[in-house]
Amino acid sequence: MSRKAKTIWLSCGGALLLLLLLGFLFAALPWLLAGSELPEGAALSLSTADGVQLDASWPAAERADGYLVEVFEPGAEEPLFSLECGAARCAIPGGGLGSTAEIRVTPLKHFRVLAKELARRGSGAIDVSVPLADLTVEGLEYEIDEDGQRLEIGFRATERQGLSYELRLLGAQGDDSAVSRADGGQVSVSFGAGGGLPLPEYGAPDRFVLRSVLSGEGFTLTGAPSETITVEREALLGRTLELECENLSKNVCRFTWNETKGDGYEFQILRGGNWETLASVPRDGEREFVTPTLQSCAEYSFRVVTTGGDVPAGAEFAAQPAELSFFTEASPLYCTIWPMKDLELYSDAEGDEVLGTAHTAAAYCVLGEENGRFRVCVDGTYGYIDSDFCLINLAEYANELCSYDITNSYASKYMVHGYEIPEVTDTVVAGYEHVRLSGGQYLVPYLYPCCEKLLSAASAARVDGYRLKIYDSYRPNMATRSIYDITEAILDEPLPETDFYGEVPEDLPETAEGEQLTYRRLVTDGTYTLANFLARSGSTHNMGIALDLTLEVPGGGELEMQTDMHDLSWYSVIYKNNSNAVLLDGYMKAAGYGGLTSEWWHFQDNETRDALGLDIYLYYGLSAEGWVADDTGWRYRRADGSFISGGSAEIGGAERSFDEEGYASRWEEGAAPSIALPAGE
Repeated sequence: MSRKAKTIWLSCGGALLLLLLLGFLFAALPWLLAGSELPEGAALSLSTADGVQLDASWPAAERADGYLVEVFEPGAEEPLFSLECGAARCAIPGGGLGSTAEIRVTPLKHFRVLAKELARRGSGAIDVSVPLADLTVEGLEYEIDEDGQRLEIGFRATERQGLSYELRLLGAQGDDSAVSRADGGQVSVSFGAGGGLPLPEYGAPDRFVLRSVLSGEGFTLTGAPSETITVEREALLGRTLELECENLSKNVCRFTWNETKGDGYEFQILRGGNWETLASVPRDGEREFVTPTLQSCAEYSFRVVTTGGDVPAGAEFAAQPAELSFFTEASPLYCTIWPMKDLELYSDAEGDEVLGTAHTAAAYCVLGEENGRFRVCVDGTYGYIDSDFCLINLAEYANELCSYDITNSYASKYMVHGYEIPEVTDTVVAGYEHVRLSGGQYLVPYLYPCCEKLLSAASAARVDGYRLKIYDSYRPNMATRSIYDITEAILDEPLPETDFYGEVPEDLPETAEGEQLTYRRLVTDGTYTLANFLARSGSTHNMGIALDLTLEVPGGGELEMQTDMHDLSWYSVIYKNNSNAVLLDGYMKAAGYGGLTSEWWHFQDNETRDALGLDIYLYYGLSAEGWVADDTGWRYRRADGSFISGGSAEIGGAERSFDEEGYASRWEEGAAPSIALPAGE
């Protein structure tokens, strides 16, 4: 083949190869541009911050790497200007635009052919006609409803189809989000637990703007923002305090309260007629207070008050204090008990293993109650004893549900119709030497299973405005025998010319001429005996199941009965009961108590005695001396009720140290909450 022919063939082959390459490229274009179309129904979002420039955004098209934005005057075929944007948003200059602008957004896909960059338009373009109306918000006014924690805004609304208004919350990064929408001239947003927004943090107020929004076919146009509305947290807080109480366990309460204006809060308790602050809480602190274990059967009043804060001139600051009062439940926790007999100390409430012995008449502290047993600590060993055979101190257990005046511990009231019984009246009765404590309180031991009846009677009296006043409960057998023997010895002696109070009673029985009136005549009146009033050897008081008591009006004194308490005379018999004694008898009998024909004040729990087969008559008096626990720890109480504190002492053969409040320094891990160990490990 000639040189010329070779050249022709090479030229034709190159041309053919070029044509094949170009054909391949054009055939591949649809595949290269696949997916570069806007989603179906895509709409254009326009907004303005200054009323001139439009910030436009739209849904992104898959595989598009750019967009062509064209702005036309109405009816024009050529765009007024065009913009090519790399993302699904751009800024459109508003200058020179009329009242309406036609905007078209087309997705683009860029590619290179023979070192030349080309762009192909995708499908599904947004093509809208937007009226460029003045959407400025005018006549803006707002106020804050502090009680409802709500921002309320009023403005002049323009009536126009598709026009609404959005309240928008400005973000820290310059962004904003709609929080409320309205069609008319009012819009609001609520804060707090019941609102749409959380309360602003202190020092970080919320900022809002109101913007008009015009919606049309394929677009929304958001107008320029209104002036900024700043809302501080304090402005949303009301002036009404509300205090709530939740029982976490028996007599342990968690108080919470709402947030109000002010610099902080004080949580207080009423003591002795005065409010004492238990905790101060800053305004941004945790608004709660958890009580320690509250005393059994006691009236408590708590309140929360606000502190500080700015007060408008002439205005009353913040809220009235919020107060809650209630009467606590009966609970043996931390009460003093005394076993009526030696009781086995078990490892658990089921009584699976015997660990030792709780001793008769020794003072122990209740650390818990389970399955009819008290949890106690005996000589450093924790375990459980049978609660049925324990006396419990009513002054701690029934507490304020009753009042107490154990006169046998300081000045016995035993008389015979006003005539004193020498060596008994106005004395400390044998066995009562440690009943009156140094702080003026009394030990009032009473068999624990009998307490349910007592609480029932006392509660019924309380509902009617009365209170049971207890003069005697457990009485040592030594006291029973002593009072009987001394009184019996003087029965046949003549009465003094005047009674103990300085005057002769008018209702003494008549005597024959020359006959002397004796104690026996006043006690028996020929019908009764001394044994009707005093047991010779053993009594239900010695068992801890009997009570001597009367009725009083709290703050108003005792109700008048037919005789004084412990009047050993036939004037005290129940057929002489006046209306007040009948009222007392009604409360006690309704609760299940039995009584004595000869004493209006005496009531005993025969049902419990019979159910337990009780035949125990404790001889000696009781003492408070021993270890006492509370939520903080252990303290050692002396017989007079005072506590060892600020030093060390030998107790039970071991040296113990105590802090200034009297709490022992040694602790046991895994014991009752915060309970110190009083004796060896």
